Amino acid sequence: MGFNAVRKHIKVEPDRWYYWADKLGLMVWQDMPAANTGPIPEQWRGQFESELHEMVREHSSFTSIVAWVPFNEGWGEWDRAATGRIADDVKAQDPTRLVDAHSGVNCCNSHGDAGRGDVVDFHQYLGPASPSPSGDRVAIDGEHGGFGLKTSNHMWFGDGQAYEMEPDEATLTSKYVQNQEAVITSAKACGISASIYTQITDVEAELNGFYTYDRQVAKMDLNQVKAINKKIIAQADGSATNVPQPSPGTPGLTGIAFYPLDGTAQDAAGDHDSTVVGGAAFVAGKNGDGVQFDGATGYLDAGAPVLDTASDYTAAAWVKLDRADGGFQTVVSQDGPTNSDFYLQYSGADQRFAMSFAGVRALAPVKPNPGQWYHLAGVRDTVKGELRLYVDGELAGTASACLPQSGPTGHTVIGRGRFGGNPVDYLDGTADQVHLYDRALSADEIRQLYASGS
Repeated sequence: MGFNAVRKHIKVEPDRWYYWADKLGLMVWQDMPAANTGPIPEQWRGQFESELHEMVREHSSFTSIVAWVPFNEGWGEWDRAATGRIADDVKAQDPTRLVDAHSGVNCCNSHGDAGRGDVVDFHQYLGPASPSPSGDRVAIDGEHGGFGLKTSNHMWFGDGQAYEMEPDEATLTSKYVQNQEAVITSAKACGISASIYTQITDVEAELNGFYTYDRQVAKMDLNQVKAINKKIIAQADGSATNVPQPSPGTPGLTGIAFYPLDGTAQDAAGDHDSTVVGGAAFVAGKNGDGVQFDGATGYLDAGAPVLDTASDYTAAAWVKLDRADGGFQTVVSQDGPTNSDFYLQYSGADQRFAMSFAGVRALAPVKPNPGQWYHLAGVRDTVKGELRLYVDGELAGTASACLPQSGPTGHTVIGRGRFGGNPVDYLDGTADQVHLYDRALSADEIRQLYASGS
């Protein structure tokens, strides 16, 4: 199939397996078998570390192994500092190989990046993930993909799941090829140096393999699989030198659109007027009037895209939430063909404010209080390859987002988002003083905007 590496995930194989990896020249990223998703109890942690070092010792002579992976997605992890120490200990034991302290450090039960080891490793489904390298650590996509297909009479117990199910072999193959093309983009735009697709074969409950569980049926056109994999190896150089420079944008703090929301949904400049839809009404706002949304039907629709999402931009607004629970609420977004191009939002999953792409969030550190006004500013910086969130004039969170976005396709809206092709995440609260900019505002400019109350 044209692969040059495999991540041996949560399993150690018999020696014969590594012998053949050596003979084939197949690079191996070797995981430590994980505990359950919760933290390892204190009395068992010493045993875990002992067995990790035993695994390294027993397999150090296999030249195919190029990296050790102590933790996956926070499974068993009990403390971020301990994860860093463990990575250092493995590196001291075997300084000849890479140490990936934590595969999927952005995901799931992770305690966050310990900053140790040789690798920054993100997981993203469907992905690919797009972390950026630091001064002393390479970046990799440790897991992505997960496209699935059911194959009658070749499944473990007659059914299973994947991150996205496809109807037939042709569609599955097409999805794989498109997804792998994005790996090349991630390497060229973000600088990732490796990428791991999930997975070689179906397993008991997951149907996202190239082959069925019994290894009897190939589920994709393997000629196409091999061709795109060879293309990745040839073209994905990890250089991250292909980022176009944005235009300087419109100067000043008014922006290319400004909605004071003082009894009208019109743009102050008159170029991007919006309309009121559903349960939205003018009430007392942060500065004059604002718009109160009902959390179910109400939003403002500009009728066209205001922001060029292929370049830098900023969205800012005052917001007061009526509730802050497990539901998502979007303050400002711009519809895309399936998902919003961006979300300046309250993330219910995290119960914090966020500047987001689908699957990528720059998060504030604390939960907001219902009934309190906050100033939010979300920045898309294509040169640095990141999203930034500012709350009340101060930087509150960042997230790596170096993959290029497509140009705008849908309407700019205030008070909801779009996900999976459907309107979602209606704001239950009041918004005011919405600004949209065709550039990445500086930290000083955002502080000035917050201080102005506009």
